[in-house]
Amino acid sequence: MTKSIRGDLSPQISISGEEFEVRRQRAAEMAKVEELKGLLVCSRGGGTLDRFGDVFYLTNYYTSFPYIPDLSGVWSARAHTFFVLSANGEGVLVTDAPNDGCTKLADDSVIYTELVIDGVLEAMRRLGMQTGAVGLVGGDVLPIDTFQNLAEQLANVEWKKAQHILASLRSVKSPNEITQLQYASQIGSKALEAMMSAAKPENTHGDVVAAGMSILAPAGAALYNSFMASGQGGENPQAIRRNFPTWGSQEPLQKGQWFRIGLSGILNGYYFDLSRSKAIGAPTNQQVELFEAAIDIVEAAIAEIRPGVTAEAIARAGLAKQTALGYPNDGVFSGLGHGVGLGWDAPWLAEGDKTVIKTGMVLCIERTIRKNGYLGDFEETVVVTEDGCEKITSAQIRYW
Repeated sequence: MTKSIRGDLSPQISISGEEFEVRRQRAAEMAKVEELKGLLVCSRGGGTLDRFGDVFYLTNYYTSFPYIPDLSGVWSARAHTFFVLSANGEGVLVTDAPNDGCTKLADDSVIYTELVIDGVLEAMRRLGMQTGAVGLVGGDVLPIDTFQNLAEQLANVEWKKAQHILASLRSVKSPNEITQLQYASQIGSKALEAMMSAAKPENTHGDVVAAGMSILAPAGAALYNSFMASGQGGENPQAIRRNFPTWGSQEPLQKGQWFRIGLSGILNGYYFDLSRSKAIGAPTNQQVELFEAAIDIVEAAIAEIRPGVTAEAIARAGLAKQTALGYPNDGVFSGLGHGVGLGWDAPWLAEGDKTVIKTGMVLCIERTIRKNGYLGDFEETVVVTEDGCEKITSAQIRYW
């Protein structure tokens, strides 16, 4: 059963300190079950939006200072934040930028220092985690030199992979998180509609992004990315796109082209992610065929979503529809989507991910298809409910 959530939600949304404390206690309990002394959780900020979520999930803290190489005795691990959490639930946040007043921790549980690694060592010793098994979360954003420095100074620590603890906790959203994601998706939907309106002859991809930013910036939202492409199909196919930035093409849009936007951004730490396609000028039958096929594939996957099914079953439903429609699975992303929250969360809607879908998960379902130089792209976001799912993206679907 799929519903659509529309209407404005108040931007004055706040997750209480009590909820953050519950998150920390649950993470500590999971560490204790695995016989760990605790967790060392690392995240990266510095203006990037890829991997800030784990520390943010536990503390509501983000460091804005950019990455710079270590200068011995002066600074270390800039742009990185660490949360040291013992298995008994005590925690210390180590930061390299001042608290902006949003951190959900007592002041005596925060170490603010340019020498971030020294601060981590202090916190580990304070919580009795300088020996024994310690779970590492966020190792993918921890520079190897930084980790080796920690490992040398904590020679009696046995490091264990523990990313699965935060991945599990973050995969199911609380009611407050769902409200955050609903509001983020509605802001993202409004921005995408503004961008689609700006996608007209003589405008560039950059002009289109500027229209979206006129919605995002006043709302306090950040643009994560805008995968943008346009082109011609048929006998002389042409695709116009750039890798960096993804809206960097200076070639103006022209009548007769297809056009797509894959828009993602962040509001209050929570992601929105959606995509749409249209024709520039009057649509042709071939363009509409691709646009409609992308919608059909996504809707087939959404129809499968309910508690108790697996992530790969949802992917199979969408891919089966794609095969039935005669489109090969040759896109840049082989999955049908992913969880979403403070980043791209588990589960992954792809073959091989046997995660059981639960009430409270928030999922993005996406598909980009190509044929004879034409392209169709579509993506929606849904919340898993007790009897199906509810759509939280609200952007116009068809422009033909």
